[in-house]
Amino acid sequence: MSFEKIKETIAVYPVKGKLPCSVAHFIAAYLKAEPLDVGKAANEAGVKLDQCQLGLFGYGRKGQSSYKIVGRKVEVKQDVIDLIRSGAKEGKISCARLWEIADSSGIMRAEAGNAADSLGLKVTPCQLGAF
Repeated sequence: MSFEKIKETIAVYPVKGKLPCSVAHFIAAYLKAEPLDVGKAANEAGVKLDQCQLGLFGYGRKGQSSYKIVGRKVEVKQDVIDLIRSGAKEGKISCARLWEIADSSGIMRAEAGNAADSLGLKVTPCQLGAF
């Protein structure tokens, strides 16, 4: 998939300069492109990724507490906590792995992000290349 086609599709989004994570992933699926390519194309087009589905960024002004929605108290079953813990290596867990755990466990992705945060895990890498 060409970056130009991805950029053209990103440009259709009505909010200029920002692209929510969910929309970026929709574009990737729609164009049969890799999410990382959508993230790179957005970056090249000067469009910032916004509203991370795990709650890690894009919910306010950067540097403010409202910028991310992790760090909130969340009640997640122990078996899900155990899955998150077992999916981590060296204090890190990937965005993709957290999505898998959330989707298979029936919890919201932001709950998985909060659970990982409460365990002191760093989420990396981002499927869109944001971090």
